[in-house]
Amino acid sequence: MSARRVVIVGGGISGLSIAEAISRKSEAEGRPVDVTVLESEAEPGGKIRTLQQDGFVVETGPHGFLDKEPEVFALTDRLGLADDLIQADESSAKRYIVRQGKLRLVPMKPSQGVFSDILPFFAKLRLGMEPFAKARPAHEETVWEFAARRIGKTAADVLVDAMVTGIYGGDPKALSLKSAFPRMYELESKYGGLVKAQMALAKEKKLLLAAGDGQDNLPKKPSSAPGQPTGTLHSYRHGLGQLTTALAERADVRYGFSAEGIDKAAAFDMFRVRGTGDAVEADAVVLTAPAFVSASLLAPHAPQVAEHFEQVPYSDISVVVQGFKLSDVPGGGDGFGFLAPHGEGRRILGSIYASSVFPPHVPEGMIMFRTLLGGARNAKMAAAGDAELLTAAKAELAQLGCVPEAATPVLQKVIRWPKGIPQYTMGHAERVAAADAVESTVPGVFVGGNGFRGVAMLACVGDAQKVADRVVTYLGKKD
Repeated sequence: MSARRVVIVGGGISGLSIAEAISRKSEAEGRPVDVTVLESEAEPGGKIRTLQQDGFVVETGPHGFLDKEPEVFALTDRLGLADDLIQADESSAKRYIVRQGKLRLVPMKPSQGVFSDILPFFAKLRLGMEPFAKARPAHEETVWEFAARRIGKTAADVLVDAMVTGIYGGDPKALSLKSAFPRMYELESKYGGLVKAQMALAKEKKLLLAAGDGQDNLPKKPSSAPGQPTGTLHSYRHGLGQLTTALAERADVRYGFSAEGIDKAAAFDMFRVRGTGDAVEADAVVLTAPAFVSASLLAPHAPQVAEHFEQVPYSDISVVVQGFKLSDVPGGGDGFGFLAPHGEGRRILGSIYASSVFPPHVPEGMIMFRTLLGGARNAKMAAAGDAELLTAAKAELAQLGCVPEAATPVLQKVIRWPKGIPQYTMGHAERVAAADAVESTVPGVFVGGNGFRGVAMLACVGDAQKVADRVVTYLGKKD
């Protein structure tokens, strides 16, 4: 019997990780599968790519990944990249929020929050009343509604707005709490509140350590401020593109192939993926392209599912990368970077001090900023011309005291991502259910990617193994 064939539409981190997982699992079971990845662009990685320019390591998409998903490190080992793994410099632990036109240091511990100048006194008092917040309502809550109920409107407008800006480039008054931040939803469900959850988790950790289960051998993670991601950021010596390139080198990737349709030949129980004057046949198809692309491919076979997919909105993001001589920016770029809540009225969403986070990514004597513009609430800014974006980024950095106005960039790069980040808005759970239902509605077709179950690189890699398991199980039933 010839090997079964799988076609994956999309050569981003999801598609490439699923391809690796299918090949590994099927080989382990003694039933090798031929996997072909169809990528519309001329190179792999989707939004996770790395540019090398004049000694600068420039990320086109995410800047790194947190150490919360063991599968990413297992994947790193399998690809032989362990020696190139790097973690964020300790100096990048400091994070800032723009408040009343100035950068304010985010307190990393609750005790530091008492003296922080980010929130006014009355807002701090309200924040301290979190354990006594009203119970969750029966209806689905937005992220902002949840935050306002538990920690107060001012903290929601500042702290939580900044968090949502940093992760989704989105609007906390539009995003669903349960879908966008399921961990927060789960903590309230299980422990009754955020402070109660923090206390209970700390107690559980002590019990685990006392039981001697080996947890005390794990590296200690730094404390994080409320609303800030926990864990330590990691990357590779030559950028995240090392990961996607290594995955692509192990896969059969067909570049410049834009999938235009899927035909199903019932007599042979096969699929035929058409595109760009060619076609590829397969026993199973995995869709990891953006939701609106998958919708067009599914529409002839599952129109109701396709309608749900079309309802996933995306925010437009532009990234401006600027490098300077360190001698021209004395003391600049100290910390991880800053985020600007929408209420501040800035032209930018925030900026990452890339050279402070990963010093190996810049030449000696240089400094680099990655400034984000656009987002769900300012798509017009993301679509501005290169000159306007470069000017706006530099001006905002200067106004906030990050760089002197007279400093001249030695590196400038504009990276555009129209429809760059999916937004898990109200009702997103129904879209996820529709994605899950594809496997029963159109047997042999599976859905992955960041449009439904998590936007971060960690979520995509973690979900890849689950999708691969279902694909291999399906193929096994056909033998």
